[in-house]
Amino acid sequence: MTRLKKIQAYLKVLSAHLNINFVRNEQSGERPGYPFMSYKILSSEGEPAQCVIAEYEPVAGDDSKILKTSTRESDLVISLSFIGGEKDYSNLWAFAEEAHDWMDSLSGSEAADETGLGISVKSPVQDRTVFFETAYEHRIGFDFNVKDKSVKTETMDTVDLSATIDEITYKVEG
Repeated sequence: MTRLKKIQAYLKVLSAHLNINFVRNEQSGERPGYPFMSYKILSSEGEPAQCVIAEYEPVAGDDSKILKTSTRESDLVISLSFIGGEKDYSNLWAFAEEAHDWMDSLSGSEAADETGLGISVKSPVQDRTVFFETAYEHRIGFDFNVKDKSVKTETMDTVDLSATIDEITYKVEG
């Protein structure tokens, strides 16, 4: 499952818990009716900041092969907002505070584990209201961190050191 699909799966569990629709922020398409939840990926670590761990182990029964497992850990920052009109303002605060608490709860941790993500809340709940030409769109939300781990496994040919050394020795002596 891709990182984006994992994040969407996690947010789907949160939206079911809160009984509210969610969408990715700043996308084309039809918006749900007020109130709704939206998310936006704010930043991703650059390649140098990511950690790659490679592990090697022999393939049982085949001395000519080795199994390489590469694990890449990376971090993302995601903004989560609850969006609505004037009449939704107090409900938006309630949704945001409940989501904030849920992420730190046992059920929030279990949902993160099931999707293979590590989740930690990064900021307090904040008012992010914006003005659109003639009216305010109320946005209440917070940011959270996502730790993701991707694993790639591949089988590689090994080098038969004894045969290689014998061959080099033979050519040098011969």
